[in-house]
Amino acid sequence: MEQLLVLNDVTKRFSGVVALHSASLEVLAGEVHAVVGENGAGKSTMMAIASGALAPDAGTVQICGTPLPRADPRAAQALGLAVVHQHPALLPDLTVEENLYFGVPPHQRPRGLRSRRRWSRQVLAVAADHVDPAARIASLSVADRHLVEISKALATDPRVLLLDEPTEPLNAAQCETLFDLIADIAARGVAVVYISHRIPDVLRVADRLTVLRDGRIRGTHAADSLSEQDVVTLIVGRELESTFPPKADAEDLRAETTVAVDVKDLSGPGFGPVNFTLRRGEILGLAGVQGNGQQGCLRALAGLERSRGEVRLNGERVDVTTPKRAAESGFRYVPEDRHSEGVVLDMTARENAAISALRFFSRGGLLRRRDERDAVSLQFGALQVKSPSIETRVGDLSGGNQQKVVLARCLLAKPAVLLTNEPTQGVDAGARVEIYEALRGAASSGVGVALVSSDGVELEGLCDRVLVFSRGTVVRELAGDEVTERAITSAAVTATAVRDEAKEETVTPRWRRWLSGDQFPAAILVAVALLLALGMGVMSARYFSSFNVQSILLLAAALGLAGVGQLMAIVIGGIDLSIGPMMGLGLVTASLLIPSGASSSQTVVGVLVVLGLGVLVGLVNALLIAFANITPVVATLATYIALQGVSLTLRPSPDGAVDTAFIDGVQQNLGAVPVAFVVLVVVALGLEALLRWHRWGIGLRAVGSGTSIAQRVGARVRLLTVSAYAGCSLLAAAASLLLTAQIGIGDATAGVGYTLTGITAVVLAGASITGGRGAFLPVVIAAVLLVQMINAIPFLGLDQSWQYYVSGIVVVVAAAVYSLLRRRAAGPSSRP
Repeated sequence: MEQLLVLNDVTKRFSGVVALHSASLEVLAGEVHAVVGENGAGKSTMMAIASGALAPDAGTVQICGTPLPRADPRAAQALGLAVVHQHPALLPDLTVEENLYFGVPPHQRPRGLRSRRRWSRQVLAVAADHVDPAARIASLSVADRHLVEISKALATDPRVLLLDEPTEPLNAAQCETLFDLIADIAARGVAVVYISHRIPDVLRVADRLTVLRDGRIRGTHAADSLSEQDVVTLIVGRELESTFPPKADAEDLRAETTVAVDVKDLSGPGFGPVNFTLRRGEILGLAGVQGNGQQGCLRALAGLERSRGEVRLNGERVDVTTPKRAAESGFRYVPEDRHSEGVVLDMTARENAAISALRFFSRGGLLRRRDERDAVSLQFGALQVKSPSIETRVGDLSGGNQQKVVLARCLLAKPAVLLTNEPTQGVDAGARVEIYEALRGAASSGVGVALVSSDGVELEGLCDRVLVFSRGTVVRELAGDEVTERAITSAAVTATAVRDEAKEETVTPRWRRWLSGDQFPAAILVAVALLLALGMGVMSARYFSSFNVQSILLLAAALGLAGVGQLMAIVIGGIDLSIGPMMGLGLVTASLLIPSGASSSQTVVGVLVVLGLGVLVGLVNALLIAFANITPVVATLATYIALQGVSLTLRPSPDGAVDTAFIDGVQQNLGAVPVAFVVLVVVALGLEALLRWHRWGIGLRAVGSGTSIAQRVGARVRLLTVSAYAGCSLLAAAASLLLTAQIGIGDATAGVGYTLTGITAVVLAGASITGGRGAFLPVVIAAVLLVQMINAIPFLGLDQSWQYYVSGIVVVVAAAVYSLLRRRAAGPSSRP
């Protein structure tokens, strides 16, 4: 058979630690080849090298007979390789459809909006036909994100498919569908690499399996020649005496009169009302078919879901309406999705573990570092966390060790109740045993433990009691010898049979999509602007004079161009503080090159020089940010200072009248509307179309939504950063020409205020200041509203300081309103 993926003597080191040592792997056409090993064994490193996401220190990679020329996911994809990542490489601020479109090579992308929508539904039909293509990724459950990730990978029609923990968040029915899909793909001659900690799944789908331990290949075996225990022994390098620690004595539990948690009539999104108790020293399982309320109930106890009802802890009623209040009451939560809710990837393992327990290591507000380190080291030792040191960045640890860090943090906080949501998801067999022992140890010390798990064997082996959920309520309670996988499954399936048959497609209502969309703020801004205009018109007839209207729109044109430019930087997750000084430099340059009496050719040259300066400044900003890796705030602040210095050198004081013909040309009207404002609207509409429907615009939002993920799916991050900052400064330079016409004289300080007002317009327009979301047309409307407010100050007889008060108040109110409405539009939590 043809070898479609070959890794030959691949070695990789991180900070001197060998993660992979001379590893070789051959995957044949038409086979499912599993790679198994403990967390930290090197599986993810090997697959990252195979997919082009990571460069090896030594060794080579061949895909479909062709050497991978460089570490580049696009190059690997072009050779026929696709990846389903353990943590989906999806951009949360983009829609499902946009993620699918951006995730396939350019030549496979459909042309036209209608064909794109039709294509996205066809792609989703393979594994996620119930998912709405128009839904934002951030609104999807963890399981649905994985199904979209699988669909995206298959859309590339790969010759080699890497599947990294593909079944972890899926329910039983979804797993069966995936297994059938894998068999079908392999039958078509695709080479499938299957990475999983779930040994039964591996033996179900794999033809061969390769064992990794401590960064070395320990052998390749025919899957049908091994039992589950054989695989476990090969993985850990030793016999595991028992998977589950002994349960608490049933008689002792019945005799335990102290109820840790008493829940009465608790209800929230997707569950309730539910009533149950959790005793001290008990492990209580919450089970059921995925999406039947068990996770929502657990998250409500952690303060992560809206809920109502009564929760008592040790007899006292407690408030669990927010995560902070729930934690203060004694609840600690181990999340299902450790990356988004569990760890801070850029902090150290010590900082992550100790962050919830700092009060135990401080006196008078001062941290006792030695006590903190000793406590963290002791807890890491108990959980057998594998890390070069407690100061290692937690993002550099394996998934299983990250999970242990989360558990360590909860235990260090000395909880009364430990809430665990799929605590062994993505964890190897050896680490599972250690986590089980930690949970049983916590229970033995008097902590009440609540556990949500989709693994029936895990529930049977670990839990003292199990509550089976269906349709959001508890339909059966199992205790003692009744807690078996068969009884749990039977209760769940029997109770939900009718509901499953009536399951509907999860399509987000159009009104919710609009309220949570990027264009929604435009409607609010238009309404406020009209109300303000009507109010001012009633107070003064002069407000609607043609002169005042044209003045407002002309001023708004300059601010609008600055704001639209600023949005280009913000949407990629950056910011440009140099916009104001750039406008000042453009004004000064225009006063020097287009003086009074300038010829037409002088004027054209002057305009081109100003615009060229804008592009040059943008390229400098991009160079500092994308290539020198300086943060946008620092890079553009440096440019801000430099540009202001150059402007003041050229014009230490206001001077140099600008040619009146240039001023008249810039201030021409098209009927009652300034031409400059019409140009602004056309520019905004054009950029908006590119932002929504062109791969350049989707790329900008992809980078802002997640730079590392965007790189993984093949975005040219540096090129997009260069285009965004060049475009931003170019629009600032264009705005400086409008400012020149308004002021008529060279003034180096005239543009400085546009840095803050431009950011204000972007915030008013509802853009996310962290990137990924925004729209250009609302920025134009926000600019008009800001100028209206400034213009209204004199009409109201107020001094100029009020323009700052009013702008600040409006920004805060707008941000609060947008946040509230978007949360309401999102509806109940989409998590299962």
